[in-house]
Amino acid sequence: MDQKKVGSFLKELRKEKGITQEQLAEKLNVSGRSVSRWETGNNMPDISLLVEIADFYDVDVREIIEGERKSEMMNKEVREVATKMADYANTEKGRLLKVVRLIGIIGVIILAVAIILQCIKYEPSIPSFIAVTLSLVAFIAMLIMTLYVNGILQKIKKRKAFTISLIVLSIIATVVVIRYVILVVFVIGLVAFEMLVPTKKGTEYDKAEIISKYGSDMNSKFLLFPDDLDKAVDDEFAYSAKTGLFDTDGYFILKVQYDEEDYKAEVDRMADISYTITFQSDSYTNYIMYDETMYNYPAYIASDGHGHAYEYALLDEDNDTIIYVALSYPKFVDLSGYEDYLKTDPDAYEDNGASTLENFTIYYHRFPGFDGWVGN
Repeated sequence: MDQKKVGSFLKELRKEKGITQEQLAEKLNVSGRSVSRWETGNNMPDISLLVEIADFYDVDVREIIEGERKSEMMNKEVREVATKMADYANTEKGRLLKVVRLIGIIGVIILAVAIILQCIKYEPSIPSFIAVTLSLVAFIAMLIMTLYVNGILQKIKKRKAFTISLIVLSIIATVVVIRYVILVVFVIGLVAFEMLVPTKKGTEYDKAEIISKYGSDMNSKFLLFPDDLDKAVDDEFAYSAKTGLFDTDGYFILKVQYDEEDYKAEVDRMADISYTITFQSDSYTNYIMYDETMYNYPAYIASDGHGHAYEYALLDEDNDTIIYVALSYPKFVDLSGYEDYLKTDPDAYEDNGASTLENFTIYYHRFPGFDGWVGN
């Protein structure tokens, strides 16, 4: 068979009909590219289409196969054979398509579930980002293939209004995905940056320096902490701080033993702590909170979870000792050896999806009519 000759013959027949390749493609329910490939001889029509093409051009199948007109028309027997062959081809193709359609639908569902499961507990990291991105790409590819095999994509293309809506939705989805990618890349960059920043540790207590270096990131004025250790009978101090672009992860723990009189004076000082926040012409004063249930000791609390920050003083009344504690993002900090100074319920440090800004603090306040927190 001379495919070039057949292609030229098909092109000649189409021109005799006075129609374009697109019009013929629509008539035969195929793509314009398929018609073009037939007429250039790069491909041949599917056997299931030969009878339909022959009828449309009013020629017989043998004339199409041989690429030229014959003086005799195809007899009834040859036409019946060709029709049966076309029916057989359509039947086999239909069976294969059913299997492909089923596989496509199952694949789309599995990939959708996989993406949802990956996003439920997503932790920013390079492997997680790559896994979600590849799953999303595979889902889109599988969805397009499934729509095409089921003929839905071809039907959609014929409805201009629906096609325009689909394009608009695709643009919106693309913008959302790009925003998601930028956010994840930013978070990964932030994590990488923080990995390069060394953790600072120390045992020298200097309140002024602590406030200067870490007060803003820790969302704290360290008002509970003593200005100096002049009245200490004994003291222990340790801190570990890892500074990121926006926050500091770490802890500051100061354990001070006083004589009985100085202990009572220090407790009285903490009991009177307050912090006044001014915004425009308004001001609001927050007062220290006393609690006997959250910790292993009675405690004065300046901040409890606001912005993942905790500042409190534990009262060891039997030993005239006070443990001053400031924590930032305690879930991500190694606090081994200090378990006795933490909350009795470890799950209390989980925000459980709620905004940590709603938690207690004396350093911030939300003023009426202002959508935001005003702080130190």
